[in-house]
Amino acid sequence: LESKRERFIAATLIAVAIPCASLQAMIVGLVGDFGAHYVAIVYGTLFLVWVVLGMILHRLMKGYSPELIIEIPRYRWPVPEPVLRKLWARVRGFLREALPVFFAAILVINLLYLIGAFDFLARITAPLMFHLLGLPPDSVVAIAIGFLRKDVALGLLAPLSLTAEQFVVAAVVLAMFFPCVATFAVLVRELGARDTAKSAAIMVIAALTVGTLLNLGLLSRLW
Repeated sequence: LESKRERFIAATLIAVAIPCASLQAMIVGLVGDFGAHYVAIVYGTLFLVWVVLGMILHRLMKGYSPELIIEIPRYRWPVPEPVLRKLWARVRGFLREALPVFFAAILVINLLYLIGAFDFLARITAPLMFHLLGLPPDSVVAIAIGFLRKDVALGLLAPLSLTAEQFVVAAVVLAMFFPCVATFAVLVRELGARDTAKSAAIMVIAALTVGTLLNLGLLSRLW
């Protein structure tokens, strides 16, 4: 993608509405226990968000969208050695950028847990979690852990004995909420810190809005 506008829209839509493979496995495993209908609500909601948010960003963001013209080269059998070298270079670059952020996030979350910050956060966000999203206050811990691993965060909700509707809300909010640390590192590299902050703000606002609508039963009626 050539323009900054296109890269911002594409990166935001990918991060907000397309769950990673591990999170999708947890959605199918945990939400699917209540029936395939609830899994369909999760994916249908994410698809609807993807379409609507894309249209909104397309209209609101200034800039231009150049024509996409790609020259397709002739297909050839790949040579293993150059492919492996390029693969290792990409993996090494990603690890070099993501691992420091990942370990720093683990350290911060453990420190917050030791000083009781999560208990305090659960108390002050109880009205938001319960009245807007319909989730118990303890679920704020899982959402915070979602910054590291969203699939693990969804699994942490299993002991809370949530209903099917609550699991749907939690799955959608976790998928759309603030990006996990690996995605965050990639967004900073591709968009820069300022645009990443804008993208993250859009994710948080969209997640809370859609989660509230799901809790009120408005979106689920569409499916």
